Amino acid sequence: MIPGVPPVGGVAEAILRPFFEDTLLAWMVARSAARANNSGWTRYFEYFQEGAGKAYTISALMVLRAGFWATRSFAAHEFSVRDAAPYLVGQKGHLWLGKRGGYTIRGDRSYRIYMDRVSKVSLSWSRDEAVGWTLTFGDDRALQDPVARAWEQIEAFVSSLQQVGF
Repeated sequence: MIPGVPPVGGVAEAILRPFFEDTLLAWMVARSAARANNSGWTRYFEYFQEGAGKAYTISALMVLRAGFWATRSFAAHEFSVRDAAPYLVGQKGHLWLGKRGGYTIRGDRSYRIYMDRVSKVSLSWSRDEAVGWTLTFGDDRALQDPVARAWEQIEAFVSSLQQVGF
């Protein structure tokens, strides 16, 4: 205390308390090494995921996981392939639903080989055209309309009830 000056420590503490109370170890920052290695020189913007009361707890880890899930990237590529040139398309072949495959994009200067799972397989033919396979790599469900996705789930549920006999 300084002689002749009234104590102002209590007033300063009351004013500064919101800045230092519950702020030490209250924020949690996490960086995904897998995303940092795949993104090149660009990075994702900061993202604040709401939900956890305290950092460095199990609930904070669940919120962190939800933040990674909310900011994941989606990519889907669809293209035509020829069967047996050189790989076989089909359930007994090299490429089918759920199997991993690699592909390149014509004109891509990075010469990157994209790896993803086959999510959709279509077979088409006609009198004028030869048999052709159309493969979709990746997952584009998050880019679809939410109402359309919900309707697909309702249709799948109704279909399963019909198969059971209801």
